[in-house]
Parts: sequence; C-alpha cells; structure tokens
Amino acid sequence: MNAGQTQILVPIDGSEYSTRALDVAVDLARALGAELVIFHVVDLSRVAMLSAGQAELIPVCLQELETEGRQIADDALHRVAPGVQAMTRIADGMPLDQIGRIAAEIRPGFIVMGSHGRSGVNRALMGSVAEGVARRSPVPVMIVPPSNV
Repeated sequence: MNAGQTQILVPIDGSEYSTRALDVAVDLARALGAELVIFHVVDLSRVAMLSAGQAELIPVCLQELETEGRQIADDALHRVAPGVQAMTRIADGMPLDQIGRIAAEIRPGFIVMGSHGRSGVNRALMGSVAEGVARRSPVPVMIVPPSNV
C-alpha cells in the first residue's frame, strides 16, 4: 500500500451477496484510488458441523474449507477491475470476530460488505454478521443490500 492510501476492507464468503458488495467496493476503490483488502474467514463453526463431532474428521474438514476459502479469495481477486489495487487475506475463526480483528489490524478507511437480507425469525436464529460488524466497527460500514430489495 502507498503511504496515505485508503484501504477498503471487503469481507467475502463466496455468496452472491458478497460478490455484489465486492463489485460496489471495486467501483468505490477506483473512484477513491483506494486499495481493496479482500478478506475470507474459514468459519470454524462449519468445521464442527461438517465433522459431525468426529474428531478424526476435523483436520480433513478444515483443510477442505481452507482450500475452498483460497478459491473464493482467488475468484474475488480475479473480479477486480484492472487498475484497482487489491490483495487477499484469509483467516480461520468466527467471521464476526475475525473481521473485527483484521479491521483493528489494518485500520481501513471503511468496510464494504454484503447482507443476506434476513429479517424476523431467520435473523434472530441465524444472526447477522453484517449487523454485528456495523455495530462494533470503529470505521464506517457500507452494507450492500441484496439486489431484490
């Protein structure tokens, strides 16, 4: 990163919602001359779910999800328009915690992320990473809504 250059943190999960947010972040980065930090979290709760409580399956499941995460990050990097600086980062953990950790580490100008648009009971049961990031973030958060909103 060039000294004084703004960074935009873009958490991605491979969903159409995060891809939409990435596209918005690319346009914003181009307009501002900012660098994108594309960030994927290998969600350890998925490792627990996929291994079904069988300890011997945990390393295999973790490796699969890390491989999938690298592919998601690589695919996202290939979506970035020429002339826009971007890098990828990957971490293992709980998404909300890891997004907060990297935001504290790199101190971006802001965060751009997608929302699944859950409401009501689904939101209460599943939670909202985007909402949690927005509540905890010391920097502005742009939440890109689903395209059907």
